[in-house]
Amino acid sequence: MNESSHKTPETALSASNARIEELETKLTFQDHLIEELNQALIEQQTDINKLKRIVENVVSQVERMGDANPSNNAVELPPHY
Repeated sequence: MNESSHKTPETALSASNARIEELETKLTFQDHLIEELNQALIEQQTDINKLKRIVENVVSQVERMGDANPSNNAVELPPHY
């Protein structure tokens, strides 16, 4: 038998340990990335909520302006029409 084609138990264990270490490193990186993405999502949702409130306030102001000036709601055509 050719010894180079067979792994010794120590070599197999070493390869397994290296693979486990690589997987643990990838898992740690992914955990960190998920946390960063979660924080970005939280910030975006906060921004969206603020923008919704701003739009609601602007719509409310425009409606109040229209109610305060009912004569301005009708479109007046120029005299030549």
